[in-house]
Amino acid sequence: MTIEGYFNENDEPALTLDLVAISIEVLIDTGFAGGLIVPEAIANRLTLQFEGVEEFYTVTGQMFTAPAYFVLVNWFGDRLKVPMAVSSEVKDALLGSQMLRGSRLTIDYRERRVQISKLG
Repeated sequence: MTIEGYFNENDEPALTLDLVAISIEVLIDTGFAGGLIVPEAIANRLTLQFEGVEEFYTVTGQMFTAPAYFVLVNWFGDRLKVPMAVSSEVKDALLGSQMLRGSRLTIDYRERRVQISKLG
């Protein structure tokens, strides 16, 4: 099974992610170790259940804390409960490496192709 992504207007690898209630564009950020992080403006459109404050790490190893929630996501045909951070400091929603576990990410700039394939 494969999820097809695309390059957005800023030439960043992205995909449309179905959060059951709404679909959002997420940038693929392999330097973000979490599942998802979204700006407050997107979170305000969702019904969320607060889970606590979590520590997250950027690609540079910088730690930050943010309110954490769980959200239902359609992922490879399954509905998964995924950890999601909400931050006023990000302007784009990010899909992190936790979401990519058990999959192969292909970003081909030459062919303009972004794919996530489920392994096993």
